[in-house]
Amino acid sequence: MPALRRSHLFRTFRIGLVLAVGLVVHSDARAQLRPLDPIGWSTFDRPGGVFLMGVAAHVDQRISLAGAYGRLYELGVFQATWSYERVAVRIGGTLYRLFDGQGVYDDPVTGTRAPDGTLREDWGDIRVSTLIWLTNPKDRVSFAFRFGSRLPTTDNKEGLGRDQADFFTTVGVRLRDGPWDLSAEGGAGINGTRDPQHEQIDPILFSGAAVYDAGSVDPFLEFTGQHDPRSERDRRGNENVGEVRVGVQVGGQQWLRIMAARGWTSTSPDLGVTVLFGTRFGGC
Repeated sequence: MPALRRSHLFRTFRIGLVLAVGLVVHSDARAQLRPLDPIGWSTFDRPGGVFLMGVAAHVDQRISLAGAYGRLYELGVFQATWSYERVAVRIGGTLYRLFDGQGVYDDPVTGTRAPDGTLREDWGDIRVSTLIWLTNPKDRVSFAFRFGSRLPTTDNKEGLGRDQADFFTTVGVRLRDGPWDLSAEGGAGINGTRDPQHEQIDPILFSGAAVYDAGSVDPFLEFTGQHDPRSERDRRGNENVGEVRVGVQVGGQQWLRIMAARGWTSTSPDLGVTVLFGTRFGGC
C-alpha cells in the first residue's frame, strides 16, 4: 500500500480514536450486565489455541438486581479458544467479582439481599460457544457463524448476575484491507429473567470493530450491545446495554491488551478499564 494512503488511513483511525474517547468522557451511563464480546477474528489467523487472562474495574457500576451502585472489580477475566481449520470452541468469563457498594437507587429484587454495607462476592458470567467459518478464512471478505450459551453460574442472592441460562447466535462479516481489519456482527439471544411473569426475553445482539495493524502495536475501536425490541421498559437484570471500547494491543506471540469502555445507554458502564495478557499455544 502506498505510504501516502497508509498515512491517511492512520490519521483517519486516530481521529476515530479521539471521537471515541470523547464519547467515553462525556456520556453518562451505568450498567449491570456486560454485553457479548465481538467474535475476535484473529482467533482464526492460525490454528491452535489462544488464552487470555486479566483484570477489570468499573466505577459507578449499577447492580440492578440489588438496586445498588458502586465499584465492581473483576479478577481472573479469562478466555480460552481452540481453533482447527474452520471451527473453534471457546470458553470465557470471570472467575471472581467483588462489588463495593456506594449507594442505593432502588429496592432489591425478591431473593436478592438488600444493601447492608458489606462487600458482595460472586462468579462472573461464564460463556461457552462454537465459531464456524462460512467462507474461506483467507478471503478479503469472509463470514462466520457463532452460537453458544451463558451458563447459570451466578448467585441470585448476591445480585451481581442472574442465575439463569442464556442462548445466543450471531453471524459476522470481516473485511481485510491492507493494515485494516474491519468487522460487524448481528444476531439474537434467548435470555432467562428474574421476572416470573416473563420467563425470557429475546434481545437483538450487535457489535463491530476496527483494528489497525501497525506492527507490534495495534490500536482498536469496537462497540457491542444488546437491545430488547419487544419491551417498553428494561427488565431488572436484562437491561438494554451498549458499550464503546477503545484500546491498544502490544506484542506478537504474547501480547498485552489494554482497553477502556464507556456506555451509551442508561444502563451501561460509567467507566471501565480492562487489562489482559494473551498468548498463543499449539498449532503451527
